[in-house]
Amino acid sequence: MTITAEPAPPCFFYGSLMNEKVLNAVTRPGPDSNTLFAIKATVQGYTRFTYHNQPYPGMVLSKDPTETVEGLLVFGHTAQELYRLDQFEGPEYPRSTLPVRLSASVPSSYTLNGRVKGYGEGETVNAYVYLFTGPMEHLDQNRPWDYEKFKKEHVDDWMSIDATFQYMVERAEREP
Repeated sequence: MTITAEPAPPCFFYGSLMNEKVLNAVTRPGPDSNTLFAIKATVQGYTRFTYHNQPYPGMVLSKDPTETVEGLLVFGHTAQELYRLDQFEGPEYPRSTLPVRLSASVPSSYTLNGRVKGYGEGETVNAYVYLFTGPMEHLDQNRPWDYEKFKKEHVDDWMSIDATFQYMVERAEREP
């Protein structure tokens, strides 16, 4: 894998990685890391369900094209951090690119492709998204995922004692 210094598109996180503690545990930003900029954003035409027996979700195409998934759009990841995210997400969650609608403005220092002005609230940008592509029976389609419940009931235990989380972080730490 070749790691370049080119600015990467932002990443849209719709599950556990919306939590700063989880995101930092996975990407392990160091002193050479870029400054990240995060805002709320949405993806239209998708839905998310809880992964069976886990506290995280999978996002899949919705039967309702007007349905939206709220999440966090993060600008400024380095190539090394993206690699760690790819490894953390694993084979059921490959990185894709989708249009994401901004819920706030983004300063020009985070724009791509030579754009001089920032992005405005309501504008759409292409972003990396880790879509669930595994078997649908792995998702509990009767349980939409709830971020507030994840924060209150799962994040600390999941990060500290859950073997699945530990394995996912260890996988992310493998160098390219």
